[in-house]
Amino acid sequence: MNQNEPLLKIRFDGKAVGPGKIPVSHLLRFLYNLNKVLQRTGRVLMGNTESVRRGQPPRNIKEEVALDLVLLTHGSPAAILGFERQQTQTSFPDMDLGMEILEKAMLGLAAIQEADKALPAGYDTGVLMAWRDAGTLFSRGVERIDFTLNHRDTPVVTSFTPNGFERIQERIKGPQINIRTIEGRLLMADFKEHGTRCRVHPSVGDPVLCLFDEEEKDEVLEDILHYVRIVGEAKEDPVTGKIASIKIHDIERLEDREDEAVELLPQGTPISRDFWESPTLDELAQSQHVEPLADVRALFGTWPGEDDDGFEASIYELRHPNAMGGNPS
Repeated sequence: MNQNEPLLKIRFDGKAVGPGKIPVSHLLRFLYNLNKVLQRTGRVLMGNTESVRRGQPPRNIKEEVALDLVLLTHGSPAAILGFERQQTQTSFPDMDLGMEILEKAMLGLAAIQEADKALPAGYDTGVLMAWRDAGTLFSRGVERIDFTLNHRDTPVVTSFTPNGFERIQERIKGPQINIRTIEGRLLMADFKEHGTRCRVHPSVGDPVLCLFDEEEKDEVLEDILHYVRIVGEAKEDPVTGKIASIKIHDIERLEDREDEAVELLPQGTPISRDFWESPTLDELAQSQHVEPLADVRALFGTWPGEDDDGFEASIYELRHPNAMGGNPS
């Protein structure tokens, strides 16, 4: 290990970057998805059947893969970032989980960009989807991303390329059996144990019912109300030929199309969080500025009103129009 080099070095090349500079939006998108890669890889290595799970990852995984940005420099004419781990003392006496996660993530990146390779250790569909999301930079002016993990005498060096990005997408889609692609706004989702489904509304045409598995739950939840592209196996109506439903293989947010179909978005003020928290009567009274009654005499004469206000006669007339000389029809 070269002590003069950062633990993890990432180099970005392409028209969108310059010597020592990269758009903040690109950087934030990439780091967010790299963090998903590492956390999901950690879950797989710890024996979870799916790396994509709702809620926060285990605390020990978050701590083990937490990184600090320690370097921003330039190549020719690339932007180069350097990272060190926040936690250098491992939580496990016999192994360094954080280093294993980093190593498996970097080594696996090379394998998943080759069409015929099996999924490497630490990988499942959730990890593939996180790398896919990181690779959306290739449509935003980034042409190559190189990684150097400087943890041994011989560093792990791997690259992420547009061709590899396409192969990752193909892996996620799976076998091409009536595979269809739809784009639209994701407006509804049902996360019941036996009813995981959502509905996508295209800019033109009828909404489409989409079915998904546990491994896509997190992605669907993140994309609610956003414009998305969904790829999956379609079932079609034999009479009309229209898509009846799609079993999701991949879901991707299309940020450059967020201005489409905005009229479909829910309007009005969101329901207050208190609505779901069952406040006490005292809390409800306080929130509505209802104060205790100081003088009970203030209620006198307000109900039931005058003894002869004509109410009973009106009801009788409605029920018995003939008796009052009304029209029997």
